[in-house]
Amino acid sequence: MGIRLLLDTSFCLYLIREKPSALLTALAPFQPGELAVSSITAAALEARAQNSRHPKQNQRALQQFLLPLTVADFDAKTAQVLGQIAAPWERASAGADTHSLLLAAHALRLDATILSRHPEMYPALPGLRCNRGEAEALLAALPSQPFTEPSTEQAAPRFLPAALESAENPAHTIVAVGSHDLSLDLLADALHRAHPGVNLVSAHVGSMNGLLALRRGQAHLAGVHLFDPESGEFNTAHIRRLLVPHGCRVVLVEFVKRTQGLFVARDNPKGIQGLADLLRPDVVMVNRQPGAGTRLLLDAELERLGLDASQIRGYERWETSHLQVAGAVERGEADCGLGIQAAADSFHLGFLPLFQERYDLVFARDAYDNPQLRPLLEMLRQPPQALLEGIRNLGGYETGQMGRVLAEL
Repeated sequence: MGIRLLLDTSFCLYLIREKPSALLTALAPFQPGELAVSSITAAALEARAQNSRHPKQNQRALQQFLLPLTVADFDAKTAQVLGQIAAPWERASAGADTHSLLLAAHALRLDATILSRHPEMYPALPGLRCNRGEAEALLAALPSQPFTEPSTEQAAPRFLPAALESAENPAHTIVAVGSHDLSLDLLADALHRAHPGVNLVSAHVGSMNGLLALRRGQAHLAGVHLFDPESGEFNTAHIRRLLVPHGCRVVLVEFVKRTQGLFVARDNPKGIQGLADLLRPDVVMVNRQPGAGTRLLLDAELERLGLDASQIRGYERWETSHLQVAGAVERGEADCGLGIQAAADSFHLGFLPLFQERYDLVFARDAYDNPQLRPLLEMLRQPPQALLEGIRNLGGYETGQMGRVLAEL
């Protein structure tokens, strides 16, 4: 299921500032990918944070707020919708601004309901749905009911997302939901070769949404790489924040370490040596979207080095994957971008290693103890040499601690 609710800028500010418990409770049951903000809203919120009295603190809070949400790009098709509604919007509006017009076009393009604190800013147009977003009216205003949590009376947790319910043999299907990595594909191939009746399938919705899927009982495991700048930890702080208070017990298992760094054009014609060079006026970067784990890592490092992100050309332009960032650099649309070495190698780019991150696997406790996952867990504890070599050959990976239990939370 795609995006269903588009939170406009006023609604996001309300959630960030007021944290209304009833509304947050009403929004909690939605599946990963169903709640979104437009890239227009993300940019507006980021500008507010940068221009505030406490920019670093507010930017960190904004990153945390955006993590569970999809940031939808304002693409060419949305621009076409904008052109179609501009004239009727002008005739129907009474004081509505351009910002609201852009968000209305995006909602129509996504076939999503706008949630706004100021619905009067959205005139009645065919197909445009908007409501104020009070908790008691929120769910009733939607075209269909969202996913509901499994009841405590169920015999077993619900591990399969709706998209996988029709699998021919779900009893032998292991579901991973979260951040995608090429090494996970190699693991799936190795597992199926060793156990032809077992399939590891993955849905790529990002690290934060992977954790939320575990909380809802929609996956056996999640692939995550979330850095917490306050604790300096990978993954555990976010697990304690999102899962532990809700009674979701998990086992955190190390999978791989991977190198993050700057992609640069072949032969590095701009002579870029590190993050400080991003502030040079002749250097243009391409970023990752707000809420991405890689962007969180970049922002934390910029803050540690005392570098002002607002002085970086291209900081506001983003892509939604490592490969897309590498493609933008390869095409000459940017001089550099941050990502994993494997993506740089796949585009034959120059690569400047900066730091290492953990890409871990988070297992639901019930799944970890289930015999169904025994073949996978045994492979992680004693990985075949061919799997280890395949992952290392991707470039920038370390596999020496694969299968090590890091924490039980």
